Amino acid sequence: MMMIGLCFLCSLTISAVLFCTTPTGGYVYQMIYDCEYGDNITDMVFFVKNIFNQKLNNLYDSRVGRYVGFGEYGMKNADHFNSQAWKMALRKAQVETLCRYNARLFRRSTLDRKVPPIVRVRQTKPADYGERSMLECSVVGFFPQEVRVSWLRDGVEVTTDVSSTDVLANGDWSFQLHSYLELILKRGERVTCRVDHSSLKESLEVDWDTFSLDVKYLKMAVGISMLFIGFAVAAGGSVYYWWKQRFDFSPVGRQGQTSPCICEF
Repeated sequence: MMMIGLCFLCSLTISAVLFCTTPTGGYVYQMIYDCEYGDNITDMVFFVKNIFNQKLNNLYDSRVGRYVGFGEYGMKNADHFNSQAWKMALRKAQVETLCRYNARLFRRSTLDRKVPPIVRVRQTKPADYGERSMLECSVVGFFPQEVRVSWLRDGVEVTTDVSSTDVLANGDWSFQLHSYLELILKRGERVTCRVDHSSLKESLEVDWDTFSLDVKYLKMAVGISMLFIGFAVAAGGSVYYWWKQRFDFSPVGRQGQTSPCICEF
């Protein structure tokens, strides 16, 4: 299975283009470098194609190690190139210096490149427990683009009420994907976004952080508690004041009282 894997890295393809600027009967001469290889970059084939006015004139093929001409002028040009020892040595070396070297770079930057994703889970719109809401799992910055995203509720995979975007290219050799889960929020339930990608040794699981929602209820609970404490303090103060007024044992209160007198005659 051969793949055209480089065409000299963005086709160094047209390595020399000559333009003759005659108004009507001009010509175009092209020299195209072409590197072809399969999954194993050792089976490298290097072509140099000389094209005149869109017709193949002659071709260097690394498998035979020489130029082959097409047509009368093509064969003359091929014989001329084959007689140039320096050119034949250069073409032989370019199999390694041009094709195989760039193929290794190509594999490292594409086929062998692995970048793990960054995963975040958030609530798309405010909602309380018991209400219907939507969670978003954003998976960004990964390479290659093959990725699998799934949702878990208390460890059990969810297959309904799930949707996602296509894998989107970021323009910097990385990709992103966004998955959505529609659900009724339940207190204490663990909701997890699980991501499987070739850059990861095992599945990456990120839980939805309910802290902001729990804090809201915690604040409400604290507020209600403080309200009851305030009522209790006020009620206690009122009872104490009433009790003090009814049973006044202060020194001032006792001065107004008369004690019985025992007299001796």
